[in-house]
Amino acid sequence: MEGHARLLLDLAMVLGVAALTSVLFQKLKQPAVLGYLLAGMIVGPHVPVPLVADLGNVRLMGELGVILLMFTIGLEFSLPKLFHAGPPALLTGTLQVGTQLVAGFLVARLLGWTPLESAFFGASLAIASTMILAKLFDERGIRGPLKETVLGVLLVEDLHAVLLLAALTAAASLGGPSAGAIAGTLLKLAVFLAVLVGVGRLVVPRAVRWVADHARDEVLLVVAAGLCFGLAQLAAWAGFSVAMGAFVAGMLICESGRGRKVEHLVHPLRDLFAAMFFVAVGMLMEPGVVVRDWHLVLLFSALVITVNAAAVTVGATLAGLPLALGVRAGLALGQVGEFGFILLSAGIGLGVVDPSRYALLAAICVATALTTPALLSAGEPAARLVERHLPAALKTYLGLYQSWAAALRAPALRKAPGAAARRTFLRLLLDAILIGLVGALAPRVMRLGAAWLEGRGTLGHTLAQGAVLLAAASLVALLVSRMLRRSRVLAERLLDLPGPGGLGTRPDTRRAFRTGLRLGVLLLTGLPVLAAVLALIPLASLGALGAAAALAVPLLIWRRARGLQKDLAAGAEWMGEDARDPWGAPELAGAAPAGGWRTLRIGPRCPSLGRSLGDLDLPGGSGVALVALLREGHLLEPRPEAQLQPGDLLALSGPASALDQAEALLGREAGGAPQAS
Repeated sequence: MEGHARLLLDLAMVLGVAALTSVLFQKLKQPAVLGYLLAGMIVGPHVPVPLVADLGNVRLMGELGVILLMFTIGLEFSLPKLFHAGPPALLTGTLQVGTQLVAGFLVARLLGWTPLESAFFGASLAIASTMILAKLFDERGIRGPLKETVLGVLLVEDLHAVLLLAALTAAASLGGPSAGAIAGTLLKLAVFLAVLVGVGRLVVPRAVRWVADHARDEVLLVVAAGLCFGLAQLAAWAGFSVAMGAFVAGMLICESGRGRKVEHLVHPLRDLFAAMFFVAVGMLMEPGVVVRDWHLVLLFSALVITVNAAAVTVGATLAGLPLALGVRAGLALGQVGEFGFILLSAGIGLGVVDPSRYALLAAICVATALTTPALLSAGEPAARLVERHLPAALKTYLGLYQSWAAALRAPALRKAPGAAARRTFLRLLLDAILIGLVGALAPRVMRLGAAWLEGRGTLGHTLAQGAVLLAAASLVALLVSRMLRRSRVLAERLLDLPGPGGLGTRPDTRRAFRTGLRLGVLLLTGLPVLAAVLALIPLASLGALGAAAALAVPLLIWRRARGLQKDLAAGAEWMGEDARDPWGAPELAGAAPAGGWRTLRIGPRCPSLGRSLGDLDLPGGSGVALVALLREGHLLEPRPEAQLQPGDLLALSGPASALDQAEALLGREAGGAPQAS
């Protein structure tokens, strides 16, 4: 059959079956994504149904869906919003990718797989699915902090995926990790993005604004689609992901102020080709592999869900985001993404990965995709459950840490103290890169030494290897100690930046905040290094290192939280220094401060007087963290059954909009409208 006729047949077959299955799943009140996956299984080669589409054609159309999806995501991200979400997303995404990569590698090695095969498979598990989450968010109308946090993390994951592809491909081709390949990829990526964004901002927004204001809608659609696919192809020519180029195109169009209009025009086209992507994934599903390796499917699916949930929650918390937001984002990101297939295909093409692992990854992808809607629905109840059972000391610590970390994302970082902090961070990052170089170059030096000493006796060979290992270990130990010292200096400099209510300058909070900062900085710089030298670490050492880190992080945070609770209980009156009573006399109300931290005095005119904290549900209704309840100078645990009394002080943490919403809830009569201040 001729190519165009076959393409038309495949299109008719796929869309016809997908229409039936998506309608069926809609009747069952299930996400349409699951219907597309079932359609893929029906038209795939592994189910005995006389409908078999060409996988290459469906994949091609599915790739168009990925490009259009990333383009529409970029339409929602202006550069200021991207920079604002940058530090938390960078820490959370790096921690998630690094932890999942190490965990997947460790489990695969325990199953007896080779180091390179384990590394490729672990990397394929580490990238979550932008397609699945974007479709679910659209279907459920999810917007706001959860969507922004998840999409920011997904963008960081895609950047890591590009680096992982370069590093693992070089490792498979050259027989070991190539520090030069990683450094070259990083430099090329930075130059490419700088040129693309720099030149694009001068041309694209003005051109799109003129077309949107002076031409018909179909002309605007053609111009936007041309920019989308043009920059996607440019990224592909540069050796990067087409999705990254499409995202940048959308972000540049967003700068024109006409992003909403373009998104409305592109939306139907995106949905059509996005369905093709999920059909292509369903076509890879082999029932025989699921039956044969069902235990591996369950094992790796559980690993993806649990590790992603834990890593994202910890990363978001260390980045200063609310704990509830971290829990919800962690559960939402519990699936295998489209980039995983690209990574695994590269390993199979290089001959270091068994081809049967592709079908295994497809089964894991389908299994995790099936659980994602339920996990997304369970996010809010799970977050409430965690917050309800969190010890009081940890609640107070996280609330104060979140308040202070929110202030770090303010423009104050661009001033002199922030510049010093950035210089310290860059030096710390350089130390991490040097450790990676040592780990990558040591095996090569040993191989060169072995070749040079060939025929000179076993003793000389052993001594030379021992000398190289000793020198490498000594240099790594020196660099690690310097990283620890610089992380402390960086934490101190960040603590010197302006914070809400002087939280970072109080002696009783500095030690607690410094611990969280150091952990975040060390994980951000150390995990990529660990991933770079993963195959060089003995299996027992890697397991011991992972177990030690998994125990040390929560224990260290708990220890600091207990110490902070004791310090605050001994001198809690400082929390009321800037307290305001919005419902009292004008001189007691004062002006509402900016986001981060707010202490409210429950005066005799407060409409919520006598109501319980559980009835008010401030965290659920407004998104704030209820840090502390002060009564007559004593710090009390803010239990749900605690009732507000005259003179109580409520210490709240969160963004300005959330704090204003909490204030409105407190000013609302039970079952009635808000009372005017």
